Amino acid sequence: MDGFLRRVMALLTAFVLFAVMLFYTSADAAPLHADAAAEILGVDVSKYQEEIDWKTLAQSDVKFAILRCCKVIRAYNDWEVDATFERNYAEAKAAGLAVGCYMYTDAATIEEFEEDCSYMLGFLKDKSFEFPVFLDLESASRQEHLSPEVFMPALLTGLEMIEDAGHTAGVYSSTAFFSECIDRQELQDAGYPIWEANYFNTVNGLSSPAGHDLSAEATIWQYSGCGRMPGIRTTVDCNICYTYSFFNHAATIVNSILPSGTLKNGSNFTVAGTVQSASVLRTITGAIYDVQTPDKPVQTVTVYPHAREYKLTGFFTKKLIFSTLPDGEYELHITAVDASDTLIDVAKSQFTISSDSSDGDSSVVTTEEPEHDRKPNESQKEQREQEEYLQYSGEKNTDGQLGALVSCWMLKHFSMRKICGRAAKIGLKLRLERTPLYRIVSKTFLVLEIGYLASTIRLEIAQAKADMVAA
Repeated sequence: MDGFLRRVMALLTAFVLFAVMLFYTSADAAPLHADAAAEILGVDVSKYQEEIDWKTLAQSDVKFAILRCCKVIRAYNDWEVDATFERNYAEAKAAGLAVGCYMYTDAATIEEFEEDCSYMLGFLKDKSFEFPVFLDLESASRQEHLSPEVFMPALLTGLEMIEDAGHTAGVYSSTAFFSECIDRQELQDAGYPIWEANYFNTVNGLSSPAGHDLSAEATIWQYSGCGRMPGIRTTVDCNICYTYSFFNHAATIVNSILPSGTLKNGSNFTVAGTVQSASVLRTITGAIYDVQTPDKPVQTVTVYPHAREYKLTGFFTKKLIFSTLPDGEYELHITAVDASDTLIDVAKSQFTISSDSSDGDSSVVTTEEPEHDRKPNESQKEQREQEEYLQYSGEKNTDGQLGALVSCWMLKHFSMRKICGRAAKIGLKLRLERTPLYRIVSKTFLVLEIGYLASTIRLEIAQAKADMVAA
């Protein structure tokens, strides 16, 4: 018996070892499409690397290149576009490398960041990048002495300008700068990639990244300023990227409500959800296709968020009018285009429009009429019923009187929700959506909305209890 058990254990051990070997063999051969932490080799270059043989470089282990676009040094009134930027951009793209770019700037105020970013963005028109557009910050004379409280609002202004132009924005600096004048945590919380230079007390950097790991504090680590790479005659900055997100072009939709099953002909449906991506999304498109003629959409809408997150509301949902669709089989496609101009499939949903209500799917959620579209007599009826219930609850159910008072007050002041919506739209128009103040105000609106919904549910429960007592 012991011998039999030993043989079984040996077979199981061999099977496990074989599975592990198979996994790692396939992982090594797999393309760059994973979510786990990684160590991907790349370079950053400027005119000082002279003419680069990009084809040779792309045949090495290098997978990405970050190109210097321009520099602004106010201390010397030095404004310069890098002489090799256009050529490097074209040839690195042609060689199949993932490309990003950066601008060195010694800007210290909001106005200076606005001016410098406008200068850089003028050179980035009609260009797309797989990697972020970085602001290179390392001026000892104009930036290093500033506190994060002073420097961060100016820096965030520049980053927001880059994203508003349709690029993913990031920050490059040294470990010392990230410790002194840049709030690393605020950048990480806002989702901005961090590119950190840390040579671990060496003059020109490490000869190899082995033995060090900055993945907990940086997205990209610049570990050397004197590396050697095939296709580059001079020394070059060497980097490690810790994520595949810049290679894996993806977007997801969360908290989604999509049409499915059978919708009754003439009824409306509101698509809902939030589209999210690690990269800035330039466009999001919704298209309804007739299954019988899938080559051309019967309805379509495109929005231009220029952000990494977009809630499908307002213009997007109003342009998809399900109530006008004739009977038939349909499919809703939601797609996005990111900062690298890559088309991404976000979601698909099949549904049926039918005039026969008996075919309807009770699980389908259709939209209710907005409050402002309801007939006056319906609103008056609701208000009268609420007042009657309030009077009834005060006589028959004193324990629920306070809850009923709160609920009825919230319902009577339903316009507060409209005020919140208008304020949010004003914030978007004023380009405040990424500022700390707007976040605080948005959270306040969310609390009010949750309070309204909670009070509505509480009123319905109290009404049901009252009906039971009356019965």
